[in-house]
Amino acid sequence: MRSKWKRLLLTTMAVGMLSSVTAYAANVSMNLFYNGKNHAYNAKEIVVQIDGKKMTPKDMPAVAIDDRTMLPMRQIAQELGCEVVWNEAAQQVYVVNDDYTLVFEINKTAGYKNGKEFTMDVPPLIVNDRTMLPVRALATALDLNITWDDPSRTVSISTKGETTKPPTTPTTPNTNYVTLNKVEVPASKTAGQTFTIQANGAIPSYKETIVADNKIVLDFYGAKSGLASNITATNSSIVTAVRSAQHTAEDGSIYTRVVLDLSSKKKYEVTQSADKTKVYITFDKVTVDNISMKHNSNTDRDVIEIEGDGALGASVFTLANPNRIVVDIPNAISELDSTLNVKALDFVTAGRAAMFNETTLRIVFEVGDLTEYSYTTDSDSMTLQIYRSTMRNMSYDANKDVLYLQKEENINTGSVKINDNYLNGYVDVVLPGDYEDVYGYGTYDIGDDVIKNIQISTSGGKTTLRFNQNRISCYSIKDDGDRYIISVKNPQDVYDKVLLLDAGHGGSDPGASANGIVEKNMNLTIMQKVAQQLEGSGIKVYVTRDSDVYPSNNSRAQIANEIADAMVSIHMNSGVATANGTEVLYKVHSNDTGSGLTSQKLAELIQNSIISATGNNNRGTKHRTDLLILNGTTVPAVIVETVFISNPGDALKITQTAYQNTIAQAIADAIEEAFTYALR
Repeated sequence: MRSKWKRLLLTTMAVGMLSSVTAYAANVSMNLFYNGKNHAYNAKEIVVQIDGKKMTPKDMPAVAIDDRTMLPMRQIAQELGCEVVWNEAAQQVYVVNDDYTLVFEINKTAGYKNGKEFTMDVPPLIVNDRTMLPVRALATALDLNITWDDPSRTVSISTKGETTKPPTTPTTPNTNYVTLNKVEVPASKTAGQTFTIQANGAIPSYKETIVADNKIVLDFYGAKSGLASNITATNSSIVTAVRSAQHTAEDGSIYTRVVLDLSSKKKYEVTQSADKTKVYITFDKVTVDNISMKHNSNTDRDVIEIEGDGALGASVFTLANPNRIVVDIPNAISELDSTLNVKALDFVTAGRAAMFNETTLRIVFEVGDLTEYSYTTDSDSMTLQIYRSTMRNMSYDANKDVLYLQKEENINTGSVKINDNYLNGYVDVVLPGDYEDVYGYGTYDIGDDVIKNIQISTSGGKTTLRFNQNRISCYSIKDDGDRYIISVKNPQDVYDKVLLLDAGHGGSDPGASANGIVEKNMNLTIMQKVAQQLEGSGIKVYVTRDSDVYPSNNSRAQIANEIADAMVSIHMNSGVATANGTEVLYKVHSNDTGSGLTSQKLAELIQNSIISATGNNNRGTKHRTDLLILNGTTVPAVIVETVFISNPGDALKITQTAYQNTIAQAIADAIEEAFTYALR
């Protein structure tokens, strides 16, 4: 059977001339530009079907060239979920899945499959700025079932069933494997940026199989994997993650692929130790030695070019108070002046450059309110453009978490609607009218701990300010005479009592399952009923989820610490079939005080309330130090194990609506009692 395709990464394939297409219909009439010439094309449409579903062409249809059907690799890859990378320097396309690395070179009939050459009768071409691959080459190289129906001019591609791959004679795989058992990352972001892949013996051979700006891909032949599949704690501003997976080649041999995901292009070197047990990936320091600035009056943009002796790998972001555009270049050496001459620029008022730490060069440009930026990178330089924003008459004070709107027109603040979508990470402030002429449109980058950015748009006669949040917040608007003030506040500054309710597990994490019950679903049901019972109680309730999604346990604890006075997480227990009853888990926090509410006190109140209301087997409260939520919280927090879904009797009870209501009411009653204690 055909191997399962995974992942998707598409990059721009090449630079060329765009075409004009008259139609994607019964007949296709268009100009094709390839091999340096224009070719008139007029033919009946070629229909492409993938597993019986017609593929709708986006910007390039399938065409026939030299009596061969050519498919647009970009869209086909999207449809199949393949990974495709373009190597501009070599004019090569890499097509990758878990089993194969395929290489196609433009205008060459020779291709490579896991390093072995094969021949195509027609080479890949760049046609109208798109990489086009002959269909038969696709069938041969990717082991797809592909058929051609001439009367209907239909290409049918099947990813199911038996492949077109001819049978091969089994070979005896090499069994003398070493094991990759360790990845050493830099000591810190400011330390030398060397990554080490280590094995328990000499690594027979390795090869860099894909050349791309945003990743390094190494295949270790004759090596099994003993590595973690994904390492994100890289201590690097260059490498965001190290991924690995073990694969089996066509001949039955095993190899391990290690991928370093890069934040951006960076110069590096791959070497092997003398005893061949280690492979080093070392990122060279780049010397930044020149910066040039000008204002382009035609585009009304400040243009800043930063140059070095290698790829800069820069990240660009904004800071407020004062407004700044910041360029950070990791693993760098600076030869720039500390004070930059910005007299040629219109939007930049000051500039400076200095080492932010031992290895990171930080270049800062101070700008006025409401400027925007874009940037592009080259092999050894980057171009930053700063220009006037499409927004106006507003400013954000990050110290006060306040957005000021200048009063150019009167707004009835009592008619402003505030729609809280905190579970989706944003809050909409909807003004009662069309104010696009006053405040414009676009994205106002904030980038602090509270607000990511503010998106301003107008639709249906109303202007909306969407606050994309880094933290759950409360919003209010008031008229201050010359301006309107939209304040962003922590819920604890608005409400006397704030509770975070959590439905354990969710999404890809189902929790326990038994007696026809999936824990994540029942947790959500009980949690929602508790929230309903607390309506009108004077307690502001936030929830971690209201659908089948999975917030990480770390994020749940972080939200509680940021905004809540207490956290209650709903779970179900599981064990041997005879185990039954209720227990509540807690951990003593270092900041627990006898006069205020503690995790232990909250656990006791909920446990007693549930037992009193239901008569369940009382398993008591338990002190636990091994649970992420309890370890990660600093506010009073408990995990309520309502019943054992592995016990037939408990499972039967928890499926009944009346019992669910009873246990939810008991939890809500205990929470209300808990909030009578001093919380702060």
